[in-house]
Amino acid sequence: LIFLCSLFHSLGFFVCLCFVLLLACRWRQFRAGARKRCIELPDYKFMYLEKGEVSKGKPTVLLLHGFTSGKEEWSEIMRRLRPVAHVIAIDMPGHGETTRNPRGDHSVPGSVARIRQFVEARKLHEHGFHLVGSSWGGHCAGVYASKYPDNIHSLTLLCPSGLEPKKVTRYVRALMEGRNYLLPVDSSEFSEFLGCVFHRQPPLPRWALAIGLRDRVPHYPFFETVFEQIMEVEYRFLLEKCLPDIKMPTLALWGRHDQVLCSSGLEILTESVSQCEGHFLEECGHTVAIEKAAETANYIIKHVTNHHKPGVVNLPS
Repeated sequence: LIFLCSLFHSLGFFVCLCFVLLLACRWRQFRAGARKRCIELPDYKFMYLEKGEVSKGKPTVLLLHGFTSGKEEWSEIMRRLRPVAHVIAIDMPGHGETTRNPRGDHSVPGSVARIRQFVEARKLHEHGFHLVGSSWGGHCAGVYASKYPDNIHSLTLLCPSGLEPKKVTRYVRALMEGRNYLLPVDSSEFSEFLGCVFHRQPPLPRWALAIGLRDRVPHYPFFETVFEQIMEVEYRFLLEKCLPDIKMPTLALWGRHDQVLCSSGLEILTESVSQCEGHFLEECGHTVAIEKAAETANYIIKHVTNHHKPGVVNLPS
C-alpha cells in the first residue's frame, strides 16, 4: 500500500492506473500458467503465450484470436486447458506484439500463410495439433484447416467470420452507416463497442475506457488497412467456400445473442462440414471465449480429448 501511494504521488493518477492494469494482465498470464515467448523469422517476429511443452502424450492446441484483439484474449481458456493440453496463443499477424507491417498482406490468405510460417517454425505440424479460432481468427483457422488438413487433429470455430449472413446484425448495420464499432475513437463509442460484442456489457468506468482507447487509437490507420484487406470481395466469405474441404472433426460454438456476426453461421457450419458438431451458448454475445470462458473451455476440452491421436505423426503430403 505504501508503495502504491508513493507511486501515485510521484507518477500521477493516470500513469498509476496503467501500471495497475499491466500488473493485472501479468497476473492473468500467471494464473493461466503461460509464458510469453518470441519466434524471430528472417522477415517476421511472432509473439505468443505458451503453457506446457510439446509432448506425444498431451494434445497441442493453437489459439487464434479475432480482429484488433490479442493473445491475452485466451487467458481464461488457457488456464482451464492447462491440466490437459499444451497450449499456444499467438498474436495474430499485425496484432499485439507480432510484426506490424503496413505494406504487408493481411488478407485471410496472407494471414494463413503467416500462421503456416509459425506452425513450421515451432514444428507443430510434425505431430499434429488442434486448431481453435475466434471471429476473424476462426475465419483464418477454417481456411488453414482446409489447406493443410494433414496437420490438424481437430478444429474448433468460435463465431467465425467468413460466412455469408442471413440477417443484418447490429454491427453490420453500423458498418453500412459508416461506423465501425471495432474501431471506437472516444469513450462513448468504446461503450457502444462493448455493448455490441458482449451480451452483458461489463460495467467499466470511464477511466478504464480511456486507457483502453489510449492503447488502441494510435493503431487505427493500420487496422483500417487490415480491415479493408479482410473485407475484399474475393476473400470476404472465403471460409464458406472452403467448408467442403474441411474433413477433420469440427466443433462450432456461437453466442445466441451475437450482434457482430449472424448466428445463422452455426447452421451453415453444421450443414456444410461433414464432421461438425454445433452448439449455441445461451446468454452470450460474440466474445464467447471471454463471456462464457468456462463453458467454452469445457466444450474444447471434450472435443480435443475425444479426437486426440497421441504419437501420430502427420507430415505434410
